Amino acid sequence: MKTIKLLILALVAITPFTGCAPEDDIKNSDLSPYLFYEEFLSVKEETEGDPLNILGWTNFAQAGTVKWNQGFYSGTKYAEFTSYQSNEPSNIAWLISPPINMDLLENEKLAFDVAQAYVSSSSNSIELLYSTNYDGTNVTAATWIPLTFTKPPLDYDTNFDFFSSGKIDLSDKDIFTGNINLAFRCKGSGTNFSLDGTYEIDNIRIFNEK
Repeated sequence: MKTIKLLILALVAITPFTGCAPEDDIKNSDLSPYLFYEEFLSVKEETEGDPLNILGWTNFAQAGTVKWNQGFYSGTKYAEFTSYQSNEPSNIAWLISPPINMDLLENEKLAFDVAQAYVSSSSNSIELLYSTNYDGTNVTAATWIPLTFTKPPLDYDTNFDFFSSGKIDLSDKDIFTGNINLAFRCKGSGTNFSLDGTYEIDNIRIFNEK
């Protein structure tokens, strides 16, 4: 981190972009239990900053050595990527979910919470992808298809506020059938200061919307 996150407490305010509960947009009486939910409860304060290691998940550094880290702040647990002080020209890291059986529900939606800090270039990016042929080992050999979600705006001044991704439609059974894996891929640089920002994700969930 480049700054102490206590600054956030002085900056918290309700704006058109964010609020105290970014997941509020998917909490209503029409939602049934989750097909998939990850809120990174295994993260511990004493291991904050260590590489994330969750059973069933893949944490893979494609370029450089930076992986997704354990994030912990003020009781909140999350996954975090940053190239800050990596001293490597390119960092590309993947965080890949366990297989998710899309045949168990209908009308599935995906949502998660995402935060960023010190991100000033679209090349310092976070992407959401899915695969139907990932074998659990060979990340770059699988076919990965991007999914569109709502990202924090590049020019948003308050760092580390969580935003809602919005609801991402996974209901098309011609596409989302059998097991799929979700992936969060981040790109950055530890030698280019415009690309050494931070991303955080939390509360990844797939649910049925009636």
